[in-house]
Amino acid sequence: MPLPWVPPEPGAEGLAAPGDREGDVHLLAEAEDLPESVGEGGEEWLLDALVALCATAGLPVPELVLQPIDRPRRGFCAGRVWMRDGRPLRILLRPAPNSDPAEILATLAHEVAHPVSRAADHGPAFRQGLLDLCRRAWGPVWFASADARGSYRELDRWIATGLRARLADREPPRPRTGDEGQTAKIVARIRKLHALADHRPGSPEAITAAGRANDLVTLYGLGGYQVQIDAGIDEQMVDRWVVLKRRAVWNRQLGHAVARFFGVFSLAMARDGRMHFFGRHADVVATVYLVEICRDKILRACDAHVVRWKIAEPRTPGETRSERTVFCDNAVFAFSQKLLELRGEDPAPEQALQEATDFAADEHQRRGKGWRRGRARSITRHEAGQAAGRSLDVLRGVGAGRSPRRLTDGE
Repeated sequence: MPLPWVPPEPGAEGLAAPGDREGDVHLLAEAEDLPESVGEGGEEWLLDALVALCATAGLPVPELVLQPIDRPRRGFCAGRVWMRDGRPLRILLRPAPNSDPAEILATLAHEVAHPVSRAADHGPAFRQGLLDLCRRAWGPVWFASADARGSYRELDRWIATGLRARLADREPPRPRTGDEGQTAKIVARIRKLHALADHRPGSPEAITAAGRANDLVTLYGLGGYQVQIDAGIDEQMVDRWVVLKRRAVWNRQLGHAVARFFGVFSLAMARDGRMHFFGRHADVVATVYLVEICRDKILRACDAHVVRWKIAEPRTPGETRSERTVFCDNAVFAFSQKLLELRGEDPAPEQALQEATDFAADEHQRRGKGWRRGRARSITRHEAGQAAGRSLDVLRGVGAGRSPRRLTDGE
């Protein structure tokens, strides 16, 4: 059984909130004016926090501007600061729908820390200045586990987690560890919290879920973890091999009919008893599943028919083989006609089939291979076989994704 030429590649997502604070400092020249302000002013509690932070740092209070964004972004709040000669002139905060007060305050502290440390980058001086500022402003106990020697993204997470514990009057955060089984459970819990947070962004439940997920990422040190996901895999162009019974032509005809229904390009290797399918991952999976299910149902229906057929009079082995072949040929023919009726005039399968054909041609050319078209085949009409073919349902397999334009659920 050969391996696929182009296997699907599952995507990956990071457990940590995305960070885009690189280049979040705008240094103004002496004669350069601030750009026009676009946004809204902060709420009273946030303005009070800014005044307190600047008093702690010995800095003048800058203008505060909010520009909320409409994407959940795991509760992450982006920020930017405009500075001149080490003095902050404006701080811009861009909270997401799931940003809680702790995340917003952590971002505010991050921006104030730039003029405190007189650093436009996120190097050691900035990280130490940020940590010292937070400890002076809110108390060192909440940031005892934060370390300025690591990356600034990790430090940002620990500051947000410390503030979240302080605001909720919980115990100060401490790093946690666990074995592989425990880590797997924590990852599963984080992903459930992410799903809850993304379901109704901006609701109290979503904000709480996003914050709790970010705390777990921080406490268990999972900021650099990537989790495999299936998002986008359905649309990938792939191929798959399927083993068929040797010399059973109706098996190949069934494969071709089902493949065409789903917009999949199919090739039959009669000598090797194999078929090769090319197309979207969701369509190829659906094709393989339906071919296998229908083949088994046709064989069972054929066995039952032959038993009844032999009751009337004794049959030779040759007559039995011929009857089985004609029955299966007709079952496939009738099912193929049913698939054509279900597809109707929908252009989507033909478009998908053309894309799959082009994909197969490219892959064969890359390997120096080609293919030849087979000839049409005539069959003898058989009522019982066609009745068996018409009775087959079009089912969707597990992992086939959803493609309403080409799929019909069976009973």
